[in-house]
Amino acid sequence: MTPIPRWSSSMSVKDPLLDAQHIELLEICRSMQSDLEREGPQGWTFLQRLDEFAFLLRAHDAAEASALRRRGQDLPYGLHAQRASALRDIEALASNSHSEKFDPVVMQYVLCGWIQYHFDARQGEAMRIEPDRGPQSWSS
Repeated sequence: MTPIPRWSSSMSVKDPLLDAQHIELLEICRSMQSDLEREGPQGWTFLQRLDEFAFLLRAHDAAEASALRRRGQDLPYGLHAQRASALRDIEALASNSHSEKFDPVVMQYVLCGWIQYHFDARQGEAMRIEPDRGPQSWSS
């Protein structure tokens, strides 16, 4: 399975709340990856963490949107749509996980999809949220 990145200071968005949430979400992803490898996608621990992850990811997206609005910023439309899609995929997976079996490889892909919209795999940097320059994506 694809390894989940570890938090580093280069991933900081310079907002203590959002950075703490990013750290927690990455740790939950790492725990779920371990649960997938140990118990499979129907293990009780994995299913509990999946529900928790979906809840925390929705709360994080709301906190991030609020932080941007306070600074008079917004996510670029394409990035906003990608993040919303990743959240919907995770929530759908969590709501169906107790009744349906699913492929662990697909699970890994969906679970970690949000990471690619928050962190650049090449540079390990998060989107910057800065009051003077606006949000900077990893490619700018």
